[in-house]
Amino acid sequence: MWTKSLCMSTPVAPIRMENSSLISVPIPKLRRREYRDLIGILTVQSFGNQMAASFWLVYLVSAPQLLAFDVAILVWVIGFGVAAVTVLGVSRGHPIRATTSMSMGLAVMVLGHLSFAFLPPLAGMVAGGVAFGLYVPLFWLPLNSLIVRETRAANRAGRLAGITATFAITGVLAPTLGGLIADRAGYRTVFALSAIVVATNFLLVRRLAQPNESLVFTLNLRRIGARTALAFSGQGGVDGLITAATPLGSFLFTTSSLELGLLFALFSLAAGIGAIVLGRVSDRVRVRPPFLLLGPILSVPACLIAYFVRDLGSFAFAVGWLSMTSAIAPSFIYTILIDRTEGEIPSVTAARELMLNVSRTLALLGGIALLALGGDVYALYLLVGGVILLEALAK
Repeated sequence: MWTKSLCMSTPVAPIRMENSSLISVPIPKLRRREYRDLIGILTVQSFGNQMAASFWLVYLVSAPQLLAFDVAILVWVIGFGVAAVTVLGVSRGHPIRATTSMSMGLAVMVLGHLSFAFLPPLAGMVAGGVAFGLYVPLFWLPLNSLIVRETRAANRAGRLAGITATFAITGVLAPTLGGLIADRAGYRTVFALSAIVVATNFLLVRRLAQPNESLVFTLNLRRIGARTALAFSGQGGVDGLITAATPLGSFLFTTSSLELGLLFALFSLAAGIGAIVLGRVSDRVRVRPPFLLLGPILSVPACLIAYFVRDLGSFAFAVGWLSMTSAIAPSFIYTILIDRTEGEIPSVTAARELMLNVSRTLALLGGIALLALGGDVYALYLLVGGVILLEALAK
């Protein structure tokens, strides 16, 4: 059984029997979900979402939809923009039950995948983007806060890198399976199956529900600090741009859904290896800043190769390299922040989520402007190479 009692001893209460003697019986303690429980929830969710969302843009620009690239990218502009607004709504200082919030987020995400599966392309894009934007804060704010609560200084970087590693493992299996299914039955079938996986996670969250898990989210941007805020802005900018550049750049080389799935799997595997190995090394040496510099600096050459060398082998090499190096800094930025704000986890997590989604939205709008001015998808990697350097400023 995954969940264990938080304490070795359990309080007892006296009960008077018919003969007036007193005996003691245990009073059950409320349990809380531990790291393994939370990673289990994360695993199911990341599998379901990556199986479908990896192909959202590819689906929109493929026949018979054939949406223009700058139009299709709006799905993520809508999603990240709605997410930023939702963070503001959630972070009002009122207690929020973690299970209730996560359940609402998952239910909305089921509708998002079904929108892509059954609605016309433009309607599905808008509905799916809005659903994604609502889901991100409702599900991830509580989940991230609960996971961070299960860390301490001696294992924090490794455990937070474990989140990236989980994404990497599911990111290898989910796009591969999604591409295989799409090759046989079409993208809409993939989206419907993803809705089923997310619905299964809804049931898992409800089964592991703990009534005593309440969180209070407020926004304290000053507590983040100017340098770390810039680092989160860089991270969000990279997230937003890669969300568009990688699937669309891959699509220009191959339209085969299976080949695309294998490419996405390769990129995810590279990201997970880099994050988990360096996270554990950081926990051993208890030094974070060198790892902040390592990732952004190594990422710039990969961005240049992705832009200047236009063949599939070089592109796969460059984006695999970028996936590995760009995954290094984000977990360390969050680790450094938590190291100095352990008593304010919900507040700084909400501020982080707001900054990430605002910067993702702005970066994508900049990318759309670049495309409108005549730039191609691969030029987005030049923007990535610029904004990723902001990640090294975290303090």
